[in-house]
Amino acid sequence: IDVDHFKRVNDTYGHAAGDEVLRVVAQTLAANIREVDRAFRIGGEEFVVLLVGTDLAGAKIAAERLRSAIAERPVATGAAGAGTVEVTASLGIAVSHEKMQPADLLAEADAALYLAKAGGRNRAVHAPDVRTGEVRAADAPAKNEPSE
Repeated sequence: IDVDHFKRVNDTYGHAAGDEVLRVVAQTLAANIREVDRAFRIGGEEFVVLLVGTDLAGAKIAAERLRSAIAERPVATGAAGAGTVEVTASLGIAVSHEKMQPADLLAEADAALYLAKAGGRNRAVHAPDVRTGEVRAADAPAKNEPSE
C-alpha cells in the first residue's frame, strides 16, 4: 500500500501534516483488518498488510475495503486555514503459495503496486494480473504521470 502523492502533502502542508497522514492511514488500516491480520509500515509512505488465511477473492475484497476506507477519511493538515487534505492509496495484491519466499511475495505486490500507481492511483491491482497482462485498459500506465 502506498499513499498517493505523499510528497505533495509534505511539500504543500509540511512534514507535520505528512506525519498526520501516516498516523491516520495506519489507524485506518488497523481498524479495517481482522484481529489475526497485521499491518506494518515498511518505510516512507509504504505499508504492508498480511491477510492470514485469505484467498485471492478475499484479498481483493479486503484491498477494496482498505482503499475505500483511506479515501473516505480526510486528514487535518494542521496548517492555518488549510483544513483537510484528501488522501488516497494505491494497493498491490499478491497471494502467497506453497514454497513462496517472503521477498518474492513482496516483489509481486510491489509490481502490482507500480501498475496501480501508473494506471491513475487510488486503485488495487492483483499481482498475477501484471504478469499475465489481464489488467484492464483503464489500468494501463498513464503517459507522463510523475511517480511519487
